[in-house]
Amino acid sequence: MGGGKGGLYMGTYNPSDTKTDFCTFSRNVEKVSKKYPLNPSGYFGEKGKNHRVIVSDNPIETSEDFYKTISCGGKESQLSNGKGVQTVFEDGTRIVYRVITSTPDSPAVDITVNIESPVKKQKIYFIRKD
Repeated sequence: MGGGKGGLYMGTYNPSDTKTDFCTFSRNVEKVSKKYPLNPSGYFGEKGKNHRVIVSDNPIETSEDFYKTISCGGKESQLSNGKGVQTVFEDGTRIVYRVITSTPDSPAVDITVNIESPVKKQKIYFIRKD
């Protein structure tokens, strides 16, 4: 299953093609924050009403890129409700990715950090640029 409208991202990269040995949550944060800056308080994107927001011309493509980068090296599985995927790292840090959310055409990534990290727990919605 690929990205595309209404589909779930199920991981299109092959772990044997990437250096997952070098992927840790901390390293992933360094990599993802080069493209999606992390503010000094530990949050990605801009402040929204009850969540963070990253504005993009193509929210699905942007959210897939963010999720693939930050979840590298973790163990991915389908959510029990079938509405997304989650990646869990050995330290318990969890990244949840949902293409379909209550906000139309706005995928979301939830980050729950379980280690000492510059990143805070947050939910990020990827929204279309007006």
